[in-house]
Amino acid sequence: MLMLLSSSLTFFWVSSITNTLIPFYNSCDEEKQKRILFNAFAVLTIFSFLAGVVTAIIGHIKYPKDADLFQMFALVVFLNTPTYIADYIFYLKGKYKSLIIWGVFSFAAHIILLCVPLYMRQTLNLAINLLVILSMIKFNYTLILLMKYAIVSFHTRLIQEFMRKVLPFLFSILLAGSMDYINSYIVEFYFTPVDFAIFRYGAKELPIFLILANSLSNIYSGEIANYNKNGNLAEGLAKLKASSTRLMRWLFPATIFLMLVSKYFFELAYNKDLIQGYKIFNIYLLLIVSRMLFPQTVVMGLMKNRIFYLVSSNYLIINCILSFWFIGIWGIEGIAYATVISFMIEKILLIIYCKMEGVDVRKYTSLYEYLLYAGITVAVFFLNLFGFISI
Repeated sequence: MLMLLSSSLTFFWVSSITNTLIPFYNSCDEEKQKRILFNAFAVLTIFSFLAGVVTAIIGHIKYPKDADLFQMFALVVFLNTPTYIADYIFYLKGKYKSLIIWGVFSFAAHIILLCVPLYMRQTLNLAINLLVILSMIKFNYTLILLMKYAIVSFHTRLIQEFMRKVLPFLFSILLAGSMDYINSYIVEFYFTPVDFAIFRYGAKELPIFLILANSLSNIYSGEIANYNKNGNLAEGLAKLKASSTRLMRWLFPATIFLMLVSKYFFELAYNKDLIQGYKIFNIYLLLIVSRMLFPQTVVMGLMKNRIFYLVSSNYLIINCILSFWFIGIWGIEGIAYATVISFMIEKILLIIYCKMEGVDVRKYTSLYEYLLYAGITVAVFFLNLFGFISI
């Protein structure tokens, strides 16, 4: 509950601030780059403080018996969340080895300090106190990085300029992320508890696919911003095209393989009541078709983020309409189909906007190869769905 609460309070603004930082940083001169690192950290700290306060208040009102746990975890939220910028400092400064070490340390330390006390049958309170200590260490180390690589001074005009770029992306992530919760509430309202569990276990993308696609998008939004600043946008787009082509050559075949074997994985992992979740999972695998298009990367690289207001609003409305419509046609699976279709519509709208800005989809996508892979993937899905092919 603590992790769910903290992630729901932070996911949208942490992602929007850190993802906007890369193209914004690369579009600035050297002095402005140093200033934005500290001021982005300051914005993260302010938001983290507010999220920590809300965490403590919710614990006091809704979970009075565990209010002390929520108060301690509020400190974790406040101290740990701003340290996400350390990853981006290492990346932007080209310290890739340090980035890997930092990632391994952060991940391992969180797992050890949380799980070892519980495994040894100590209290959750002790585990959270250890996380507070770790968060303090990470917070202080982030300050050291900022003193080394940034100009430590508040710059209100720079913060205002930066937040104008952040807000459309924040709005987009908030709407897109909220659709997962809305879908779950729709299932909970219309279907049985067993159906709800089947949907929640099935309605997931493979995390590594999502990580690879989002990482490529984040990296090349910065690359495109840098090339565009130097008047060489075409080269940045060509690099995005080459990298996205290499990625689709791995992810599309992997998706097809998963579609064919997902039923067996679900039989191994879950009890008989939840096996049908593989059908939902297979539908969600179709999101790879839209994931391998990167118009949002171009939009962010060009710093034209305001379009996200319009596109994300349309995505949410279309998804809701299709979800209620498709429930009557395909039942619980209709909600998954609605998500896949509405996400594809969102990408098409962004592709059209890029075209209006003079950037044709063929400049950043190997279109014919993409259409071939996408067509094969969709064909395999339906052939498998109707039992014509299987492993």
